[in-house]
Amino acid sequence: MSSVRSCRSPMPTLCCEYTEKSGTRNPALLPVPTLFHVSAEGPPSKLSLTMRASPCEVLYIIYKDNRMLEKLLIKNYLIIKEAELEFTSGLNILTGETGAGKSIILDAMSLILGERADYSIIRKDKEKMVVEGYFNFKSNKRVIKFLREKELHAEGNDGYVIIRRELQKRGISRNFINDIPVLINDFKTLGDLIVDIHSQNEHQSLLKKETHIEIIDEFINKEETLSKYSEKFTALKGLTSRYNELLSKKDELIQKKGFLEFQLKEINNVNPEDKEDEVLENELSKLENSEEISLSLNKSLELLHNGENNIIAGLSLVIKELKKISKYDNELIKLIEEADAAYINIKDVTETLTEYYANLNFEQGKIEKVRDRLGALNYLKKKYNLKLPGILEKVKIMSEELLFTDNYDNEIEKLEKEIETEKMSTYKAALLLSEERKKGIRQINISVNEILKETGLENAVFTTHQTFTRAEKGEMLSIKNKQEFILLTNKGIDDIEFMIKTNKGDNFSPLKKTASGGEISRVMLSIKAALSGRGNIPILVFDEIDAGISGRIAGKVAKVIKELSHSHQIISITHLPQIAAMSDNHLHINKLTKGEETYTEIANLDEEEKINDVAKLLSGENISKAAIQSARELILEGKKF
Repeated sequence: MSSVRSCRSPMPTLCCEYTEKSGTRNPALLPVPTLFHVSAEGPPSKLSLTMRASPCEVLYIIYKDNRMLEKLLIKNYLIIKEAELEFTSGLNILTGETGAGKSIILDAMSLILGERADYSIIRKDKEKMVVEGYFNFKSNKRVIKFLREKELHAEGNDGYVIIRRELQKRGISRNFINDIPVLINDFKTLGDLIVDIHSQNEHQSLLKKETHIEIIDEFINKEETLSKYSEKFTALKGLTSRYNELLSKKDELIQKKGFLEFQLKEINNVNPEDKEDEVLENELSKLENSEEISLSLNKSLELLHNGENNIIAGLSLVIKELKKISKYDNELIKLIEEADAAYINIKDVTETLTEYYANLNFEQGKIEKVRDRLGALNYLKKKYNLKLPGILEKVKIMSEELLFTDNYDNEIEKLEKEIETEKMSTYKAALLLSEERKKGIRQINISVNEILKETGLENAVFTTHQTFTRAEKGEMLSIKNKQEFILLTNKGIDDIEFMIKTNKGDNFSPLKKTASGGEISRVMLSIKAALSGRGNIPILVFDEIDAGISGRIAGKVAKVIKELSHSHQIISITHLPQIAAMSDNHLHINKLTKGEETYTEIANLDEEEKINDVAKLLSGENISKAAIQSARELILEGKKF
């Protein structure tokens, strides 16, 4: 809500700039005395004061408009036909009878924050349900950065966001940010930046030890340190997984080695060459038909060259006769040229056939050699169901596998060294993270204990127990520290548990063994209040976080929640008049029945309506004058905070 600063000057000057709902006044330079006090009445949204001055001793308070969620529209969600909820900065309270639909409103809000959709929530006589939230995050750099990176920002109005979720009965979910279609993960990412919802179920999660380290990490807000450790641990896990995989396959690899050696020997004994089978099949065809080939070649050469009336000699005579008469007709010259070309081609064919015939080798026994070689190649092709190129590729792969198998011990030794190196590096990163947690634990213990006293647990003492995670000797992810072994986990080396003692003289015990329901509510609220000081999440939503408390304690809890509302926008469902009386904005939810139809009605209460609603929380349906008076006093008291 405020900040207090002081500085000193002989003649102080204060530049005071303030903004009201009606408009903005220009800065004015005001001479002020040496000690000057500026304060503002009313809710924080009324006035904003900043300072631009030469050094002076001034005490001043800055009120900020911390309204983030401006409006929520809900249509056709269970018993809500159509509702428009307007929110302000500070503390927004939702009251109403059990079953009126208060929690439904928070469930609807969860939909635009990325929660899974249940299509049964669509009003039975409608085809579509819509939830739409209007947000303003002008001063939230993280949100603006996200919107710009995703190109979802509204032109000329950075930080203004409209989030809409539509569910159709046929099972379709449509998601929009500033009217741009997005994935549900974009809702979740944005939701994690803007809203933190706390329900009664979360009280139960607080009793689970494994959630405590997550709370501490949220408190310390050391994302870079956490990220570096996570990267180291992921790399280490990759190495150990590879190592364990190799160990588990040791017997398999030994057996496979013998099989690989057998197959390689079998193939290498044949020693096939690429496309050798095609060459041999052609050779076999020649050998099997050698007699016919010889006869045909001999006859062809007789006709072409060797015979008495051979083609070459005849064509030579034709050319000679044509040349004699070409002087009488020029057209014959072209025919002579064609005859010359044919003569040359036939001579070339004759020479090639003569050479081919001379090189024929039909020696006795060669056909058996070719058949045997083809038989060996075809055996390999059939056995491995591969053609020769595939068999040669298989030889290459098996040779590499055999080489790896032969180097198995070397590979194991190499991995062991890499694991030890990576383990030490991961351990160093874990120690840095552990030290950050230790600092954060000291701070959160102080903060929570201060707030616990404000909630009425004057004798309670909260502490956080931090030890190293224990490991047995020989565990893969363990590392020796002095006389003990520490286990490296995905969360580091810290074993963290919240402890409490609620009475003087008691020993510290885990929350689940000591705290009652009301005490757990206050511990949760105290932790959330401590976390809120980090200022990361601007909107806090409480779904009856005040369960299990009443009377004087309720008043103390109300003050803590009100204090939180000075730095956050808070939306809270409550049945406690003490908390309702503190509201800056009060919404009442009422369930109505008309004929066969049941529906919810939501109203923003004015001052008198708020008094009546608080009085009803005090005394029940029959509101007495005393209840009205008590309600007025509670509300008046609430305005002091």
